[in-house]
Amino acid sequence: MGGKHEGGSLMSCLLSRLSAIVAGVFLLSGCGDIFPPSPKTVCITGYNQYERQFHKFRLDEENRSGCGGNPSGRDGRGIYGGGGGFVCGCRVTPGKEVSLYWVFAQNKAEYTAKVPEVRHDVRVVIPQPESSSSRYLRVFFMKNGAPQLQWVDSMGAPEIVPPTEGGFL
Repeated sequence: MGGKHEGGSLMSCLLSRLSAIVAGVFLLSGCGDIFPPSPKTVCITGYNQYERQFHKFRLDEENRSGCGGNPSGRDGRGIYGGGGGFVCGCRVTPGKEVSLYWVFAQNKAEYTAKVPEVRHDVRVVIPQPESSSSRYLRVFFMKNGAPQLQWVDSMGAPEIVPPTEGGFL
């Protein structure tokens, strides 16, 4: 014995141990994320396909992500309103399902008459970043009620094309 191994027994021993480690990793991965996705700090902006301006929107408010905004309404000249301002420093986790809500702005008459706010609440999954250098997260509020999220490396990247008119609410 004394540290000597016969023929291929050292290699066999190493391969056996490596196989056990790999098998352990696969078994543990069935118990949940071994390496859960890490949060990313991003700048977020909203694009609004509705004609009506938003009072506010919030993404992942339950975890106090700091993501939100108030995009203007579409004015008829473009596909979207908004997209001009950013909120930076918010934290999101790719692959995680989170809440997204938006509230439409009220005009003075609606506010004075105490008309209830029009609010929409949905669950969305934070998509995977476009690349490791993605810093911007765009939230597109489509008139069909199904928001879409898009990571981009540059704000010059193409915008998501909305569904056809027949899909609008």
